[in-house]
Amino acid sequence: MSAIRWQSVIWDFNGTLVDDCALAVEAINVQLARRSLAPLSLDEYRRVFGFPLADYHRKLGFDLSVETMSGLADEFHEVYLAGAPACALHTGVREVLGKLNASGVRQFVLSAMEETTLRDALRRLEIDGCFEASYGLDHRMADSKIARGRELLERCRLHPDATVLIGDTDHDVDVARDLGISVILVARGHQSAERLRALGVPVHETFADLERALCEGRSA
Repeated sequence: MSAIRWQSVIWDFNGTLVDDCALAVEAINVQLARRSLAPLSLDEYRRVFGFPLADYHRKLGFDLSVETMSGLADEFHEVYLAGAPACALHTGVREVLGKLNASGVRQFVLSAMEETTLRDALRRLEIDGCFEASYGLDHRMADSKIARGRELLERCRLHPDATVLIGDTDHDVDVARDLGISVILVARGHQSAERLRALGVPVHETFADLERALCEGRSA
């Protein structure tokens, strides 16, 4: 790993480190069923999911003139939090985290998940010790994590030119561009590989591919 070009790696959590897409589909389908709306398959979900979440919910048929995003978030989390303990890390995650740590790379988590829930999940998965800091939101509405990303860079004194964000959605690209850092996407999470490739940034299908790219010190 000595050839890696980045001094710091910022990881997204949901869909990037943890394999929770099926659970997210289960939770949203409960909500859709309660409103007599059509359910989603996993492939359909990965084609439509995105930020801002209000736009995503409108696409699915939710009437936001009579529903609140906070109410929808609480309802979603009734199912999601009950099932979260059964969600495992993606294959290869532990190996990549370990090799980066062994190489002296600083690692962080930046998530749109509520921060206490995020830290509990990192402890449950026994990877909390891999990260210097973890940044989440102070609510469950999973809106933009750009502001928290700015705080992370400032408080941890990260150099943008030597920092990369690894995520699984177009929002991770938006965050990285706002922060002025590099971005790599892993097509194992909440958006399809086809959507990610259209963004014009490096995309890897597996963590083995990601590890090879990091080892070679390149982003594509």
